Amino acid sequence: MLPKPRTRAAWASWADDLYNLRSEVAHDQVWRAQAQGADAPVRVLPVGDPAVPLGKRAAEPRGLSEASRRRRALADQVANSLADQPTIDPWRAGTDVLAQQVLPARLGDDPAMRQPFVDAAAVVERGGPGVLRVVPGDGGVVLRVHGPSWSLVFRVSPIVNAIVVFVDATSRYGWRVEDDTESRELIQEAVTRVVAEAARYGWGGDKYARPVTPVA
Repeated sequence: MLPKPRTRAAWASWADDLYNLRSEVAHDQVWRAQAQGADAPVRVLPVGDPAVPLGKRAAEPRGLSEASRRRRALADQVANSLADQPTIDPWRAGTDVLAQQVLPARLGDDPAMRQPFVDAAAVVERGGPGVLRVVPGDGGVVLRVHGPSWSLVFRVSPIVNAIVVFVDATSRYGWRVEDDTESRELIQEAVTRVVAEAARYGWGGDKYARPVTPVA
């Protein structure tokens, strides 16, 4: 026999309250761990943090070359596409921008393509307008980092995949990094360090900026 509708509604409300309570406890534990510099079971990324732009691109720095502007715009476009793509494997049924403007490559093919993985964490650590962008969507959470002559985009949630590099020398295309045994350690370290630096802007991080409630 099914419970009466009112009973079901009360149970659902209780279950929601219990879930919210457990989530608050988990977040509090992560917050305290990050605030104390300890290893946390998860990283809280700055989704919704005013210091990190989400839906719109930050103002471009002055003095950019045409190639740099084109490269940065394409990186943001691909980041949006990856965040909106609701499948773990966007290359199987990707959007036009992924199919037409992202080509496969290996890091060993061009030394310039290795540089983003060497420098990305330090670039995020130094910060600056528009350097880091966190893009949430149906496809997960995507990080985009702009360097001086390169951009790096990768999906971090639900899993790390679709790592794409952009360089000024080939600003009309992005390069999807293929599985490269020789460069795997470099890629994994770079992704881990970028996520850790981005988490410093998230709740509990030492760079976290509490949102200011607008005055009516």
